[in-house]
Amino acid sequence: MADAGRPQILFSDDIDFCFIIIVAMIAAYLKELNEPQRQAVLHIDGPLLVLAGAGSGKTRVITHRIVHLIATGAARPDQVLGVTFTNRAAGEMKERVIALLGNRGRLVWLSTFHSLCARILRIHHDRAGYKRDFTIYDEADSLALIKRVMKGLNIPQGQPSPGAAQARIGRAKDNLLSAADYAAAAVDYIDRNIAVIYEEYQKQLVRNNALDFDDLIGVTVSLLEKDEELADYYRSKFTRVLVDEYQDTNHAQYRLIKLLAGEKRNLCVVGDDDQAIYGWRGADIRNILDFEHDFPGCRVITLEENYRSTKVVLEAAFGVAGRIGDRKPKHLFTRRLGGDRIGLLLCGDERDEAAAIAEKIKLGLRSGKRAGDFAVLYRTNAQSRAIEDALRDSAIPYNIVGGIRFYERKEVKDILAYLRLIVNPSDEESLRRIINIPKRNLGEAALARLSAESSRLQKPIFEIMGDPEKAGFAGKQKIELKKLHTIIAETAASGLPPAQLAAELVREIGYIEMLEDEDTPEADVRKENVIELVNAIEAYLEMVGEDPALGEPTLSGFLENVALITDIDNWNDKADTVSLMTLHSAKGLEFDTVFISGFEDGLLPLLRENTADKDIDEERRLCYVGITRAKSKLYLSLTGYRRRFRNHEAACPSRFLFDIPRELLEDERYNYYGDVVDPMLDDDENVQVVSADRSLSNFESKSSKSMAEPFRPGATVAHHEFGIGKIIAREGNGPETIVTVRFGVGTKKVMLKYANLEIIN
Repeated sequence: MADAGRPQILFSDDIDFCFIIIVAMIAAYLKELNEPQRQAVLHIDGPLLVLAGAGSGKTRVITHRIVHLIATGAARPDQVLGVTFTNRAAGEMKERVIALLGNRGRLVWLSTFHSLCARILRIHHDRAGYKRDFTIYDEADSLALIKRVMKGLNIPQGQPSPGAAQARIGRAKDNLLSAADYAAAAVDYIDRNIAVIYEEYQKQLVRNNALDFDDLIGVTVSLLEKDEELADYYRSKFTRVLVDEYQDTNHAQYRLIKLLAGEKRNLCVVGDDDQAIYGWRGADIRNILDFEHDFPGCRVITLEENYRSTKVVLEAAFGVAGRIGDRKPKHLFTRRLGGDRIGLLLCGDERDEAAAIAEKIKLGLRSGKRAGDFAVLYRTNAQSRAIEDALRDSAIPYNIVGGIRFYERKEVKDILAYLRLIVNPSDEESLRRIINIPKRNLGEAALARLSAESSRLQKPIFEIMGDPEKAGFAGKQKIELKKLHTIIAETAASGLPPAQLAAELVREIGYIEMLEDEDTPEADVRKENVIELVNAIEAYLEMVGEDPALGEPTLSGFLENVALITDIDNWNDKADTVSLMTLHSAKGLEFDTVFISGFEDGLLPLLRENTADKDIDEERRLCYVGITRAKSKLYLSLTGYRRRFRNHEAACPSRFLFDIPRELLEDERYNYYGDVVDPMLDDDENVQVVSADRSLSNFESKSSKSMAEPFRPGATVAHHEFGIGKIIAREGNGPETIVTVRFGVGTKKVMLKYANLEIIN
């Protein structure tokens, strides 16, 4: 182990000369750091928690720490493991390490959790009980299998829905609960159904030699916990472990990290509890909040200097985050003092909101900004429709992050299913997808017969297809089954390079001819996508050839890489287009100008009848994430009414708006259509709305008038449980008065003397 007081050189015989070079190198990269960052980089042994506020340079800390560990001899490059959540983040860290270390940086293991576990399971597949070329099912594949399982089990429709079953099974796996564990804890009819679905679903995965996303981590943890020899091997291999975005880890990832860190506890985790926004998908904020308890004697370093945003943006962000119930103390600061006030766009409805956003972007473009400088963030994907229409009408180029990804397009998934079947003939879901594409007269009845024979003989369906007569097939169906089996088997045995193999497969199955026979513009686009898929395989092989640590230069490696791509991995930060995305997708990104649309109770925070305080805290953190994406200018937009199910429903300003200091806000009112109300005016004052009235005078005078008679229709109120709402009716007088309030969670009738309502100024 290196002496922390003096760098030790392990890669040269000329110690004196090399010592001088390394000292100079260390001085150079340490000079780039502020004092807390430097302390985090210089910490050598023992657990370290780096609380990195938004925009505080956490990636720089991680990469410089890796370089420092290697430069001082504390670890060899191949002994350092860094894990994060997206390929994009892992790739960025790898590039920075290579830039600082040269080719030795390629030996550092930097990957996502899922890629790391997939790599371990490929190497030790036999110990885990799988064949080496197992398939990784994405969410769509997993859902398709669950639907088939539910149909086979005769589970009544909606008890549960397939999506609900998938989500609950996923959460169970996140917590390392087996189907038996889930069944033992079941409390009602739906839970008992899910337990049965879970058990059969897992059997089908094993039969298909497949794992879903959650299995990648869960099976790896189970393997390392049961196989102490293997666990010791990886603890010896990875003497230094670094974890990015630690606040987003779930229980299974937490267990994996503890297993790899072992008793030496040379573990560094970097994260920000204020950006913990994935509780809904299993992330456990307690992992970062309890780190000091889990790793006694750990050092804690807080990064509070923000290099991204103006002081105005940060003060607004802290106003929202400062009210989170359970958080680590931190208050970001910046040297970018001042800054533009936050634009508050008060709009009639979602059409006005979209038009206002488009107008602001047009003004920015005229002043010399690029379309790529702008991002529009929203809580739900459904909000993008009106914004897309407005941008399209204004001829503003845009890109939706999280839309239909290239690898999710039907024609691409069809060819991927063929390729997965070539790699893993046991993959029944892939076979079911393509058995009749192009059409071969092999429908549900043929599949049912194949499945029955497969169950009877305990053989994969693909193997049954090799001798279809024994399964009772004759005529054209027998010929087509035999032909498909031959194409798959011979292509698999051809030994062709992956890209050439894919091109040959597409030709053999007649997929291009099928599209050409359609003779439509849509089919032409789909044909180009199939060709682009072959190009993508070639590009992947070239990338891996330059850096083998990125994966395997095989068809199996390509399929694994595709399965683990996330929404944000598809985002092109070089494209000169306005980015449209959900607040969740925006995490980790930054833009000169950011719009957060739908800044209303019911949308942000997203409210349901059973919304709890912890859910409001997570929504508050999500709002904080959105605000801190802005570097120079932030706009918050809200409406008076929003269309839902063809009706106009009154909207209320987000409760988070009132946490932002009023002096930071600059109001503008947009009512282009004149038939809807302004969100900050009383209902009875909005029968006629003046188009594009941006003055604050009406708002202020009418607000004063409202406050003269508190709790009358039109007043905005706050309730400790239901949040922000608007009074729409009033009955009675004095303390017995009952008011009807439209909250984000629904309409409630409350008696004033018991409700403790508070008028919002």
